[in-house]
Amino acid sequence: MRSAAGCLLVLMLFMAFPPPARSQQDSQGARGLTVDDLRNDKPGFAVRIDVDHPDRTYAANEEMKVSAVVNRDAYLYLLYQSATGEIQCVFPNCVQADNLIRAGEPVMVPAAGAAFRFRVTAPFGREVLKAVATLQKMDPRQLGVASLTEKSITPISPTGVKGLRVELNRDPASWAEHDVQVTTSESVAEKPARRRVGLFIGISQFKDSRIRNLKVSHFDAIRLAEIMQGSGKLDKVIVLTNEEACLENIHKAICQDLVQNTRPGDLAVIFWSGHGGRCADDNGDEKDGYDEYLVPHDGSLDDLDAIRRTMLVDDTFGRWVQDLDGRTLLVILDTCYSGGQHEGAKGLDLPGVTPSADFDFLDGDMDAHTKDIGQKETAMLASAKASQVAMERREGDLSVMTYFLVKKLQEASSSVLLKEAVEYLKTEVPAYVQARFPGMTQDPIFIDHTTAPVNLRP
Repeated sequence: MRSAAGCLLVLMLFMAFPPPARSQQDSQGARGLTVDDLRNDKPGFAVRIDVDHPDRTYAANEEMKVSAVVNRDAYLYLLYQSATGEIQCVFPNCVQADNLIRAGEPVMVPAAGAAFRFRVTAPFGREVLKAVATLQKMDPRQLGVASLTEKSITPISPTGVKGLRVELNRDPASWAEHDVQVTTSESVAEKPARRRVGLFIGISQFKDSRIRNLKVSHFDAIRLAEIMQGSGKLDKVIVLTNEEACLENIHKAICQDLVQNTRPGDLAVIFWSGHGGRCADDNGDEKDGYDEYLVPHDGSLDDLDAIRRTMLVDDTFGRWVQDLDGRTLLVILDTCYSGGQHEGAKGLDLPGVTPSADFDFLDGDMDAHTKDIGQKETAMLASAKASQVAMERREGDLSVMTYFLVKKLQEASSSVLLKEAVEYLKTEVPAYVQARFPGMTQDPIFIDHTTAPVNLRP
């Protein structure tokens, strides 16, 4: 076992000096499999890591501090991929050998008072910190090494990463992951202006004939994108409707397009109009026994396995939005989940699934993936309560909530804050539904974890 002083020297060198020179072929080989390949979109719990610079940028000689938190007791492994592609395990290490962390209790790396530091210097560029949390302690040999606690850092080969990925993917519910992309440079660069980017998804037509087509959801996405790009001053909008809004394209739009077009501190908006549904929970993380999901164009109702493969389940959505960590994120859902028996309702009627006030796509599981793991700056708006349906307007132009949101933004003579718009919707949406659909109610719900006002119309 090395002494703390020995660890100080090695870990100071870890980020302070470039690794040994490698041939071009070796470098390409190291990049052939990266920490990005350790990806789990269907975790049974959540882990989150963060660094002490909100913009995730560091200049030469600056120190970096890392924090990690899980919403379930788990073993934490922190991997670091340098700008040159080398991968090291930096936690656990010879100073912090115990890597079992308790739910909701943040862990700092380096720990307070630890005799080592992360200090940044050349080579500079894109670097990645990847957290992997497992319910069972891993054998270091799964990473291709004898021990992770004899040194301050433990080099990991691409073969070790590949072996770990194969082993973990045997049981997706038993592990979770999250990463932070860090940019290092020789000097502090001028911070770019904050950007405002939105993804607008509207699906009225569905590939599976058993899923009832809607009338106006695609118009919802198109119209709100127009008004948000104009009055809302979005720098970029991405619109996916009907056939374009397959699960693969939606995944790419959230996890690649939104991520690449924004930086920490920017505003990202995700809007979805269409069907919602629910199915039996498969990993025990849902109190009511159901997983909720959004229905893409190519969603299938063949069986439970098909639903899980082709629908956007809440567990998966919760992991996808973690890729936007550091941004201010606004999620707007004009969908319903309590059944689609009523004409104009945007939910699915499925055998064995009953409406329940315990529906928790937003205020349960989704909330756990944000609040419980400290993902701040997130607000979520849904068009109806769990036990209600979300309606399309009698006029056949837009869905009810989307119509009034567009109306508020379009007719305002000055800026419109998100909270102001929500209060307007909470009045106008129920009034319209009660007047035009006698005996029915629709009440928008709003969950807000933002620390600063969100301006829909600057």
